[in-house]
Amino acid sequence: MRIYEATVPPRAEGMRLEKYVTLAFSLLPAAVLRDAFNRRDVKADGKRTGREAAVFAEQKIQLYTNYVPDIPVVYEDEHILLLNKPAGISCDDDEWGGMTVLSLMADRAAGAYRPRLCHRLDHPTCGLLLLCKDDESEALLLKAFKDRTLDKKYQCLVRGEMRPKEALKEAYLIKDAERATVRVVTHETPGALPIATRYETLSYDGEISRLRVTLLTGRTHQIRAHLAFLSHPILGDDKYGDRAFNKRFKTTSLRLCATELTLRAEGVLSYLDGKTFSIEPPF
Repeated sequence: MRIYEATVPPRAEGMRLEKYVTLAFSLLPAAVLRDAFNRRDVKADGKRTGREAAVFAEQKIQLYTNYVPDIPVVYEDEHILLLNKPAGISCDDDEWGGMTVLSLMADRAAGAYRPRLCHRLDHPTCGLLLLCKDDESEALLLKAFKDRTLDKKYQCLVRGEMRPKEALKEAYLIKDAERATVRVVTHETPGALPIATRYETLSYDGEISRLRVTLLTGRTHQIRAHLAFLSHPILGDDKYGDRAFNKRFKTTSLRLCATELTLRAEGVLSYLDGKTFSIEPPF
């Protein structure tokens, strides 16, 4: 039986345990969580605890189950691990103190290697996520992402018709770390970083456009914030988007997926140079 553990953050103080575990163990289905509570296989600081109990900061939560979450592996060899990350899970340092891609991949590795993130996708974003397994590969890939010598493409669904159908848009982005959000402005401003986003319209059904997006800069929430700034928010984005629009289409998940990655590699990874991996978005 597997044990999933989480440490309650201050923001969850007073939350019902049942609600907290749905956030901390986001890839465990509702039926799995329900069965764990029914079997009294949920503990708080080592003591069996009911679903109605309130949690408090720094409390250690353990959940016992045979269920193993599935994160599809797109490609794997002795140096790298390319995943199709599901929406709704953080890459690392989860805000709810629980399950992350990195923790699940460490469990999967079972000590054979130490998985390391080469880049990150937002919690609600799905798609291609690259990890590496050794120091040399990590150094090469971190440099490649920093130097932006890798090509990444995304698909998303946005409100309205894009005019023009394809374009390169530039602006400036200001990060508000305290609120964990960003805003886009048209002119250079103290603290603002330049952004460049290229899009092309793949289809338009009269209300929603499907776009292929290429990031020429890689800032926090860049695609979401920049498209919203252009008056074409991504469907399902409650942070930067149109909640009424999302509600009308009964969409609760972000329609943004990292669909294509072309590697530029050298050294021990030279065999991957120019190789492109792609997936279909789940929407």
